[in-house]
Amino acid sequence: QVPRVLLSIFVFLPLCLMRNLSSLAIGSVIGTAGTVYTALFMSLRALDGSYAAGGKYHTQIAKNLQPSFAAAAGPVMNLNVFVLVSMLATAFLAHYNAPKFFKELAGPEDGSSKLPRFNQVVVGAFGLAALLCGSIMAAGFTTFGAASQGFILNNYATADSLALLARIGISASIIFSFPLNFVGLREGVLDLLKLKARAQEDFVHRASTVLLLAAVSTISLFLKDLGLVVAFGGAILGSGLVYIFPALMFLKHKHDANEPQTLATRAETGLNIGVALSGVMLAAVGGTMTLKKAGII
Repeated sequence: QVPRVLLSIFVFLPLCLMRNLSSLAIGSVIGTAGTVYTALFMSLRALDGSYAAGGKYHTQIAKNLQPSFAAAAGPVMNLNVFVLVSMLATAFLAHYNAPKFFKELAGPEDGSSKLPRFNQVVVGAFGLAALLCGSIMAAGFTTFGAASQGFILNNYATADSLALLARIGISASIIFSFPLNFVGLREGVLDLLKLKARAQEDFVHRASTVLLLAAVSTISLFLKDLGLVVAFGGAILGSGLVYIFPALMFLKHKHDANEPQTLATRAETGLNIGVALSGVMLAAVGGTMTLKKAGII
């Protein structure tokens, strides 16, 4: 537990206290490179058979971490798929930082709208995230099957030097992306407490950062199953931020705008109602199946 506390105090706290996160750009590049390396490393290990029975590292990992594959005994489609859907909601969760990213994005030199450039950035970023997420999931499950851990790098042997580099790469990714996620948390909490107008005050900025980071760090000391956290958080919070709240915001905007109801606007309204209802369903079913799979209910 001591290393986690020290990491929070001497690494995360200084980063989260920064008011301008643009200086973390190089860190984000390093973190992304680390994630790309991890995807390549895992694909290599899935292909070279190092962890399969008789492989170089098969006997160097605990029994419960060794590859486990069995013939499918249930239907192809079952409710457990919603656990994966919940995890995907977490994997693609960046919506709360969209206004901040849009504000800080440099606009075209001719002074025109920067929305097209923002759309390109969003498509590129989400496309890369989808590629990395898909390749890591596929490589991890192909290598270890049912023995795959919530944090997949725990499956790899400590003697595997390439795995060590992957752990360093993912650590860099977490360290440099943590402040970006933390900003969303801090701004949301200050808004709820009606303190957003005072966010620039040194005392409010520092006190909120220290208290929230202390709360998050304390919770992390007791939560061991990363897969459960990602899946349940994605089911409840992710579904809200990805599907429910954006659709409700759109519907509220359309209602307040009092625009003429054309066929296109009716279709758009109906689509957003469907998205919101789908989010509610995913939150309910995904959250329930995640807790059921973890043996909590």
